[in-house]
Parts: sequence; structure tokens; C-alpha cells
Amino acid sequence: MRELPSSGRQLDRLVKLLADSPREVWSQAELARSMELSPARLSEVLAMFQAEGWPLEVRSDQRVWLATAADMPVASRVRPHLTTDRLGRRCHHYLRVASTNDTARRLAEAGAVEGTVVVAEEQTGGRGRLGRTWLSRKGKDILLSLVLRPHVDPAQAPGLNLVVGLAASQAVGEVAGIPTDLKWPNDVLIPGGKCCGVLTEMNADPGKIHFVIVGVGINVNGTSLPKSIAGQASTLELASGGPVPRPRLVAALLNRLEALYLVFLDRGLRPLLERWAASSSSVRGRPVLVSNPGRSLRGTTAGLSGQGALRIRREDGRLEEVLAGDVVQW
Repeated sequence: MRELPSSGRQLDRLVKLLADSPREVWSQAELARSMELSPARLSEVLAMFQAEGWPLEVRSDQRVWLATAADMPVASRVRPHLTTDRLGRRCHHYLRVASTNDTARRLAEAGAVEGTVVVAEEQTGGRGRLGRTWLSRKGKDILLSLVLRPHVDPAQAPGLNLVVGLAASQAVGEVAGIPTDLKWPNDVLIPGGKCCGVLTEMNADPGKIHFVIVGVGINVNGTSLPKSIAGQASTLELASGGPVPRPRLVAALLNRLEALYLVFLDRGLRPLLERWAASSSSVRGRPVLVSNPGRSLRGTTAGLSGQGALRIRREDGRLEEVLAGDVVQW
């Protein structure tokens, strides 16, 4: 369902009241006053919300309750688990966006401070690496983008892919309690397949980064996936045997990422490469086929370079470093 921008904003305001406040149940009169709507218009907004498939209960006493509120990664539910100084201290939550990366980019261009987070319950135009579409499931996954403003040379920025992937791997292990495996450059694998991908996009001039948008998608809850990815991906719930709290996972991701990011800013990527390699079963000694536009490279993985490139030992013995590409065979 496609809503007019004004209706979309009203739905987001409704969620902010129902999920991002200490109160769990609201009377329709209180909602109407808080949203500055007439009772008739509020009824229309509630009906739109229910038509979107959200489990909104309107009781006989005209009180309203949102069944999924506790699992929505809104600021008030993420913040109690945060230990960060920078990341996640400003959080924007939306029911639906085209892309959290695009939304975060607009905020960054308008001057959003480092650490500003955008989370959404649904994306209509999510994207992954190499121009792929990122498929997600409404209200079940983590769809998050973060504004970073690192004071490093633009040539160092690609290393953030590894930093974020490592942070996501650590957060999944911490909250879901399941083993993870990193696949270069930034996929997180769990028993059953891929659960997480990372997309970083940079805005820079020669010699200066204005901002980097870090997008993270995690398949969290539910036991089914779109048919096109069902054989290659999995969810944390499938791997762990039970639902995983999204607010806690968002906080753990930001906590872990801030600690690693500060190391990256202070000392560069090298101190983190050993940790990344220790979390990957495929970074050494694994036969691979790396595909780039117009070129494929076959060989055996031989670790990472100091810049985070994947080293490939070719069949003729030569060693090559791959800065970007799609590893299509392990």
C-alpha cells in the first residue's frame, strides 16, 4: 500500500506514541489530542494502520494497543541497552522508507551529527552490494543506516566494511547466542546461510570525507524467507530456536561498532584485521571464484592485506589482492 507523505507521517507519529513511550495503552481521545487530529481523522489513521497489517487492537472501551510495540527498535526501547557515547544517541524510526541509506543520506546532507541512526520497519527500495536488491520482511528484520563522519583519508573508508561486518557478527553472537562466520567483505553467516549484509556509501572530495552512510540489514525473526533467497539465507530465529529482541540487537550492534570504530579512527584498520580473520573460516585456504564486471579470478584465499583486500593465490602461484568483488564460490 502506498500512502501520501502526510499520511505516512501520521502513521509514524502514531507509532511514536504507541511504541516510543512508557505507556502501552492509549485512549483514542488522548491520541487525538497528542496528534492534533479530529476523532474522525484519527479513526481513519487507525484504519490505515490496520490495513497495513500491523496488529493494532482497538478495544471496546476505545483504548488502543499495539501488540508488536515491545519489539520495535524505537529510541526508547533501544536506549536502555546502549553504552555508546556517539552512535545511536539520535535515532529516527519510520514505518516505511524507500531506503534507510537514502533517508540517512538526506539527514547527513542537512547536517545530522555523527552517530545519527535511521531504522525502518519496511523498505520499498532497499539495496545491497553491487546494485542488488535487498529483500526484507516488514516488522521482522533490522533495517538500519548510520551517519559516520570519520576524519580519515578517503582511501581508508573501504575498511569500514570489515569493521561493520565484525561488529554485526559480534552483536549477533552476543544477543542471539549462535555461532557466526564472516565472509569477505562484509557478510555474516549463521547455520543455515547468510543473515546480515552491509552497504557503505561515501560522500567525499579528494582528501576529505564529508560523511559515510553505513547500511546494515539483518534477518532477525520469523521462520520463512522470500523464495528467491530461501536457500541461501536464514534468520536468527531459525538458527537460535526462538525470537530475538530487535531493540537489544540494535543496541548491541551500535555498542560493538562504536568500540571498533574508535580503534579504526585511532590506529587504522590493521589492529582489527586479526580479529576479523579469526571470525572467518574462509579467509585462508578456501578455493574461491571472485567475480568482477568483465573479469573473474579463481584461486585460494590467502588472508587479508593491510588495507583489508582479500588476497588470492592464483592457480599459477601468483598472489593478487582484490579490493572489491563478488565471491561466488567457496
